[in-house]
Amino acid sequence: MKRCLVALTCVLVLAQAGQSRADTPNMRQSINYFMNYFNEAVVQAIHIREIEEQDQLDQKRPYTQEYVFYSDLNARIEKTLGLALNLCDLYYIYNKTTYCFTKDEKNYLFDRIDNILATLQKVKETPYNVDASLLEDKKSPTGRNMAEFGDRIDKLRAFIKSSLVVFQR
Repeated sequence: MKRCLVALTCVLVLAQAGQSRADTPNMRQSINYFMNYFNEAVVQAIHIREIEEQDQLDQKRPYTQEYVFYSDLNARIEKTLGLALNLCDLYYIYNKTTYCFTKDEKNYLFDRIDNILATLQKVKETPYNVDASLLEDKKSPTGRNMAEFGDRIDKLRAFIKSSLVVFQR
């Protein structure tokens, strides 16, 4: 009877561990997520460029509030693209060399990821240098683009926090 109870307990514990491991993303899923983030951000940047060309915002002097907003948003998108690619590289390198990471190297890796998370939050929270009335209208192109960018940053930060399990801190 004791043997059956011990065996049953072991099976239940292993089943729970397998299920919790399945809930967290693995390395390949993490790298794919970063590449999807990159693609979505590039599409948004292209869309912004199309809006600028359609409305000929870059040709109007002095520059309009919309042009200033879109220029700022493009700069933020480019910065986050670099950070996402940096994360993708970190995850890829770790995936290929897990056997040779020392404790100090892992600490460096976690510090780097924490710095990227903080930078992403700072990029999102930095106020835009335009009138607040332009940003308050959530149905306008500027409001939609700002909301899309903010949502993408929030999702990326949440994904990074949930994927840290792959590094087995």
